[in-house]
Amino acid sequence: MTQDAEYDVVVAGAGMSGVVAAIAAARGGARVLLTDRLPFLGGNMTAGLLGNFLTFHNMKGEQITAGIAQEIVDHCIERGGAFREHRGHLPNAYGNAYSVTPVDPEVLKLVTQLLCVEAGVALLLNTYIAGTLTEGRRITGIRVVNKSGEQTMRAKVFVDATGDADLVAGAGGRFLMGDERGRVMSISLFSRLGNVNLDKHLAYVKENPDEFMLGEDPYIGKTKAEIAAGLKHWIDYPLVTGHYSAVKRAQARGEFHPNRQRVVFQVTTIPGVVVLNATSLLGYNPTDGESMTRAALEGREQIFKVADFFRRYVPGFEDSFILDSASALGVRESRRIAGVRTLTDADCVAGKKNDDDIALGAYCLDVHQGTGIIEHKHVRDGEAYGIPYGTLIPETVDGVIVAGRSLSSERFANGSARCQAPIMGMGQAAGMAAALCAEHGFQPRDVPVGQLRGMLRQAGAVV
Repeated sequence: MTQDAEYDVVVAGAGMSGVVAAIAAARGGARVLLTDRLPFLGGNMTAGLLGNFLTFHNMKGEQITAGIAQEIVDHCIERGGAFREHRGHLPNAYGNAYSVTPVDPEVLKLVTQLLCVEAGVALLLNTYIAGTLTEGRRITGIRVVNKSGEQTMRAKVFVDATGDADLVAGAGGRFLMGDERGRVMSISLFSRLGNVNLDKHLAYVKENPDEFMLGEDPYIGKTKAEIAAGLKHWIDYPLVTGHYSAVKRAQARGEFHPNRQRVVFQVTTIPGVVVLNATSLLGYNPTDGESMTRAALEGREQIFKVADFFRRYVPGFEDSFILDSASALGVRESRRIAGVRTLTDADCVAGKKNDDDIALGAYCLDVHQGTGIIEHKHVRDGEAYGIPYGTLIPETVDGVIVAGRSLSSERFANGSARCQAPIMGMGQAAGMAAALCAEHGFQPRDVPVGQLRGMLRQAGAVV
C-alpha cells in the first residue's frame, strides 16, 4: 500500500482496544483499516509482555466483559495460549480483582491477526502517525509514515486507540494528563523469567502469608492466613504480589531500586516461566520522545537488577534466568480526553450504572503515583461500574471515537478503566458505533446509544 487511501473507518492503534474495535467495525459491514507502529497486534499485551487480562468479573464472580474479548480468550485456549480452567479466567487470591486471565503473547499475536483478517480488516503495520487532518472541528484524515514514505488515510470516522489520544490531541482537542502537577503513573518494563520452581514458592507463601497481598478487597472477608491455607497449587495464586520484607532488606543494601515497596509476578501457561512486574520508572512523559528514550534505558538496567533480586531473595527463583524482556514500555497513564461525559472516581467506587453504558469495569482503582506509592480503592459491595458512551466522545472534536485508557475520566477512575478487559469492552462499542456512523452518516456524538446497546448485547457483549 503505497498510495493515499480512503476507508469507512480507520482505527489508529492496534492494542487490544484497537484490535477489538477494528473487528467489530468490520463485522458491522464497514471497510476498515487498522494501523500500528509495531509489526504485530496486541499492544501492551504482546509488545509490553503484560501477561494477563484484568478483569472479566466483578468481585461477586459475575462476568462483566464478554463478546469479542471472550472470543479472543477462547481462541487462545484452543491454541494452548490460555488456561482451559475456568474458561481462561483464574480465581485471583491477590483479591485486587476476582479473576486474572493469563494469555501467552505469541499466541495472542496470531489469534488477533487471524480474527482481523477473517473479519476483512486491512492491516498497515510498521507505520507511525505523523499528523491529523481536519476540516473545522472534524477529523477527516491522518498522515502516516512507513518505509513507503508518507501517505494520507482518510475515513468517514476514526477510532483513536493510540493510548495517548494522539488523534484528538492533534486535532486540538482538550485533554488532561497526570496529577495536579502533570506527573503520570510510573512506567514499567516487563520481563519473563524461566526455570522458576513455583511449587517451592507456593510453599513459602503458605508459611508466610503476611508477606503477601491476599484478599485485598474487603468484600472477600477472609484473612490472609485463611486464604493462604486454601492454596493447593500455584495456579491458585496466579498474580503474586508482596515480598515486602525482602524488598526492604534489599533496598537497605542497595540491591533493589527505591521506587517500589513490593514486587509482582504472574504465572504463565508455560511451566516454570513467569512475568515480572517489578521495575518502576518515575518522572517520565509518555508523549515525549526523548523522555521515553531515557525511560527505556533506565528500564533495561532495572530489569537485570530485579532479576538478581529474585534470585537472591525469593524462594523458588534461585536458578531462574531472564528469558526475554518487553519490546515496549508499559505505560499506565497518558492523555485523558475532555469528553461529553466523564467517568468519575465516585461513580466507580459506588458501582454506578447508567442508561447509556456501553461497557463495564470492576478492577480496583489502581494508581501508581509519581512518588512510587501505589494506591488502591475498591468498587463497593463487589459490584461493577458502567462506562457511559459519552466518555469515548471528545467534547470539541468530531469524526472520532476514543477507545482505551484515553477515555474521559478522573484519575483513579482511569486507574481501573485503563485495564485490558474494560478497554476491550470499549473497543467493541467504539467499533460498532463507528460502523453505524459510516453507514448512516452520523457524527459519533449523535449515535443512538439505545440502538448501540442493543447491538452490543446481540453480539454477546455485556453493557
